[in-house]
Amino acid sequence: MTTIVVTGATGRVGRHVVDGLRAAGVTVRALVRTPDLAGFPPDVELIKGDLYDPAAVRRAAADVDAAFLLWPSFSADGAADVVAELPRRVVYLSSLSAPSGGVWADVEELLRDKDWTFVRPGGFAVNAQTWAEQFRSGDVVRVASPEAGRSLIHERDIAAVAVLALLNDQHIGQTYDLTGPEVLTQAEQIRTIARAIGKQMRVEALTDAEARQAMLDLGADPILAESSVAYWASLVDNPEPVTTTVTELTGRPALTFAEWADEHADEFRVLSAAEVARRYVDALSTGRLDQALALLAPEVVRVAPLETGGEEIEVKGADAILENARRLNADIEYLGVHIVGPLLLDDHFAVRFTFDQLNVRTGTRSQTTKLSLYTVRAAQITREEVFYYTPPHV
Repeated sequence: MTTIVVTGATGRVGRHVVDGLRAAGVTVRALVRTPDLAGFPPDVELIKGDLYDPAAVRRAAADVDAAFLLWPSFSADGAADVVAELPRRVVYLSSLSAPSGGVWADVEELLRDKDWTFVRPGGFAVNAQTWAEQFRSGDVVRVASPEAGRSLIHERDIAAVAVLALLNDQHIGQTYDLTGPEVLTQAEQIRTIARAIGKQMRVEALTDAEARQAMLDLGADPILAESSVAYWASLVDNPEPVTTTVTELTGRPALTFAEWADEHADEFRVLSAAEVARRYVDALSTGRLDQALALLAPEVVRVAPLETGGEEIEVKGADAILENARRLNADIEYLGVHIVGPLLLDDHFAVRFTFDQLNVRTGTRSQTTKLSLYTVRAAQITREEVFYYTPPHV
């Protein structure tokens, strides 16, 4: 059976690549930094490691037939050592701008000695998520060059082409330029999202200086911030092109930005406490810890006296809560969990968990039942108080 390793597997495109490969009956191996947050089904083999570490890539790529490569840096420094560890067959997520040079062109050049396919998308529709906080907090979205025309592509279409390329050798040596099916200005994109969530929004233009600073505040490289602002300005008079590659390869129309907005509408509106509760429980029930953690406030507090010798010690922040869980469960394998809830009251909800567990050190099998009481503020879980019916294994 074919085995394919996916890098960037938990990302916007990579997760859909994993889904597509699984649907095709392929054995999938994913290189991930934090396996317990990956949220993949048990049939996905998880290899812990960083893409920038050639040794980790070597482990992940051992005895595989092909690789999906995403290089997340704005520089190709270190990429040569990583590429050397990949199998001969590689599908690389490049960029429509690769012919103009830059990191995407550099990585493409490193792959020329392999059986390569270059998937070159234009702008990602999912990057519109940077406006989500403005949608949630008010009725104005401030954006650089509102009349810039973009042909944004749905991340599922990028993944669909990548999966086709990974599964069929006829795509070896091919370069695929991918866009969405239409050009929309940034103002039109904002109005499309507003329709999807049923909210009136106004659009205001950022100055070039404000737009650069906004990108810097998000952690962007200064060179990238400068070039991005200039690029958006150029699209006012020279909009991005539209290709038909997605339709030609998949046999179906490319997904529109309106379809993307409908799928992602909840990210742009304030969820009620009931919606947060249901999403949290659904995520835990399906093993999607990453989705559950996304509902926690940055400074979430967890109080569980029986885990701390009876003292009411607060554990603050998702990272600290995860580390506490790893400590408690170092010797525990969970065989199953039964969840009752959520039980809702105003901005609180309760969930009862009953865990069937095995102590791998002693071989003892047991059950632990706990009740967690959660507090929701501004669509985020801000507090968890834990009460055990049976003592935790510490």
